[in-house]
This record gives sequence, C-alpha cells and structure tokens, in this order.
Amino acid sequence: MIKIGSVFLLLYCYTAWGADPKVRLRQTFPETQLVYNYKTLVVEKDKDCYMACVVDNKPADKKVQWLIQNFMSNTTISISTDTDTQNAFKYQIDKPAANNWRLKIQNVQESDQALYICRVQLGGQQNANDSRMIQVIQKPQVVDIFTSSDTTQKEGDPLTLRCSASGIPTPMITWQMSGGGVLPTGGRELTSPVIVIPSVDRSYRGEYKCIAKNTAGVDVRRIYLGVLFAPEVSVHQFRKEVYQAPGYSKELTCEAKGNPVPTQEQIIWYKEDQLLSDPNKYVMKSYFGSNYVLMKLRINDISDADYGMYTCHAENNEGGNENTVILSRSSSYVPEYEMFRASSGGMGVIALSVSTLLMFVATALLHLC
Repeated sequence: MIKIGSVFLLLYCYTAWGADPKVRLRQTFPETQLVYNYKTLVVEKDKDCYMACVVDNKPADKKVQWLIQNFMSNTTISISTDTDTQNAFKYQIDKPAANNWRLKIQNVQESDQALYICRVQLGGQQNANDSRMIQVIQKPQVVDIFTSSDTTQKEGDPLTLRCSASGIPTPMITWQMSGGGVLPTGGRELTSPVIVIPSVDRSYRGEYKCIAKNTAGVDVRRIYLGVLFAPEVSVHQFRKEVYQAPGYSKELTCEAKGNPVPTQEQIIWYKEDQLLSDPNKYVMKSYFGSNYVLMKLRINDISDADYGMYTCHAENNEGGNENTVILSRSSSYVPEYEMFRASSGGMGVIALSVSTLLMFVATALLHLC
C-alpha cells in the first residue's frame, strides 16, 4: 500500500510541477475576430488596445516575454520581459493576476500593424506561445486641399471634379448625384477619384456626392456644380398664336431659362423691330423663379394695327435669345382661357379642356417649387 501511495504522490508532483506551461491570450480589447483566418484585433488609429496573456504551469526560472513579429521588415523584436518594457511610452505591462501578463499598446498607429506574441521559453528552441495580429483602421476623411469645392462653369467648358480621402485601409471613392440622377459619365454611380467632363452641359448642374468608404466607415462630401448658359426662350405650343377681337386686351406669354436668370433690364418686347414704349398701351410684367423668368405682355384696347408678330427677347452675360407670338384677329371677344383658330367658315372657338387646364396648373406648380 505504501508503494502504491508513493506512485500516486509522484504522479501528482509531476502533474503539478512537471507539466509544460500553457500560454493563452484572453480578454483582448477590442475583442478578437477572425480576419483572413488569423486571430486579429481590429484597432482604430489613435486608440489603445489590450491583450491579457494567461500562463499556467510556468516554471519559476522562466520569464514571460512579449514580442513583435513585423512581416514588412521580416524581423522579430522583444518589447518586454516579465513586466519590464523596452518602450514605456508605447507599451505597458501589468499583472491583474499572478498568472496574467497584460499588454497595453498606447496610441496605436499604422506602423503598429504586426503579430504580437506572448511567449515562455522552454529548453533549447522550444517555447510555449500564443499570438494575435493587430490590424489598424481609420475612418475615411475627405481631404479638402485635394477635393473640388462648389463651382460654376460655362456651358461647353471642360471640367474635372476631384475627390481625395485619407483612411486605413485606403478608402474607395464613388460618385453619385444627389436625388439619384444620372452622372455625366452615364450611370448612377462611378468608382473613381475623378469625374472628367469634356464639355459641360446645362443638364449637368446639380449636387454631386463624393462618397469615401472603407471597413472603418464612410465620409461624404457634397459638391454643387452650377452651369452658366445663355437664355433659352420658349413659348407654350398653345400660346404661339393667340386671338382677340378689336377693343379688348390680350396677354402674350414667353418663358426664358438661363443662368444667370435675365434681369428685368435684360428683357425686351418688340413688334416688327419696333420697341414697345407706350406704357398705357403695353403693360410688361416679369415673374422670376430660381432659374427662369416668365415674361408677360398685355396689349390694351386692341386695334387693327396691333395684330401681327411680337418678339420676346431675353439676355444675360452669356448671350441672348428670342421667340415670337402671333396676335390674330377674332370675330368676338376671347377670354384668356380660350383660344381661336381659323377655319373654312371663319373663326371658330376652341375651349380648353379640363385636362389641358390641369396641365397648365401642374406646370405652374413645378415652376414655383
């Protein structure tokens, strides 16, 4: 019985003091995750991180070491032995428990990306260890000095919009139009740091979104493009020729779109190359929107001499344009909401339908928005 007891005692002693050390990394901050099959701490730049190394069965004459294996330089360096560190400003070691060596890496930078190893040296070349990769990330930030700002260009000029962003890993740059419109390059999205526009068109004006994105987050810069162009003067198809009887008044209407919007001084009405200067006979009014002006001319007390072609002209710093409206004679009074046309039997009335009136109202509301 004594011999059997001695054997159990020896086995116990071997288990307690002769077992190999076990090294395990626990309680990491941020939490460990698998990145490309490596146990990794993904750390935001300028933040701190922690790794607790728990060592069981450590021989009394052996020390716990923290090492860094840098894959870029293919070097391995020691950063601590027990609780002594080579760089106290960068690394700190504390012992929250007798078997716990916790490493704190302060103010993590991109240069800190490496494999961190907690190791206990055994005999010869053998050791017990556990390790973690550190991957550094940084949220994208659009760099003002290398990114376009709000701009206004002349129609027909070339333009390049640029967007640059810092971040780890390098952010991907994509472009979109606010509101989901089509980009000048075609499509609703472009992955590129630049948008090259060989010739600016008025339809390209609007707000462009530069979206910088990586695994750490997103940053967005909005760039407004304004386009300068000469006025485009138009007349609604139902208002190109209007009718009225002598002795009454009639209103003629044109619309001019341009950037900049023509001012009141840049709007002219004339008839057969003669400016309309009589304020009692001709009343001119203009209604201005964000990128257009509605031009109205009321002709009072119409006589035979007033029938004919009237020209509405608008201009801005980019040029000028014009269109025409014909005032024709009718046999009876025509309200503003009715139009006339000539027929084989004389003049006939064409009353506007409800759908046409609704179309006019919808157009007016769009201009007001």
